[in-house]
Amino acid sequence: MNKRKHIQQSHERAVVKDFLGWLNAKRGTCYKVIAEPNPPDAVIRSIRRTRWVEVGDVFWTDKYARDLYSYATPGETRKAVGPGPFVDMDKSLAKNFIRILEQKLSKKTYKTYYEKYGSGFLILCINHSWFDKSTIEEIKNNTNKINKSQHSGYFSDVFISFSSLNRRVFMKWKEI
Repeated sequence: MNKRKHIQQSHERAVVKDFLGWLNAKRGTCYKVIAEPNPPDAVIRSIRRTRWVEVGDVFWTDKYARDLYSYATPGETRKAVGPGPFVDMDKSLAKNFIRILEQKLSKKTYKTYYEKYGSGFLILCINHSWFDKSTIEEIKNNTNKINKSQHSGYFSDVFISFSSLNRRVFMKWKEI
């Protein structure tokens, strides 16, 4: 396994763990991870139901993703995003959000888990240092660009996750 794969899996585990804490508190459930097949990132079970979870990352830009991963990967030289000026940052993130969302919604590799457990949860982690309400509005304004004809129908809910006050926040994405 390459060094970045380990970092990514650790990140996905942490996201799923935080998500289950949030989901269980919000819905009064008691989901626990029972498998990590990758993909999907987790199969979860409560007293009544088994579901599955897929995590995707949405970065401000590909250079920003490379910066964060190179910084977090032991033994790898950091590849900084570089100097600005940076413009249209929310537009760049919204474009990447739509691209990642479409990739995940159209993926056919979830079929086995869908047939076995039903629909899954998709969590899109927003990686944008300047994330705020205007970023959400920019994403909402671009959701009409989503190609819905390619959707597999494997997900029941899509959530976004972002950092706020040094903790991970989850929000159901209602713009699908």
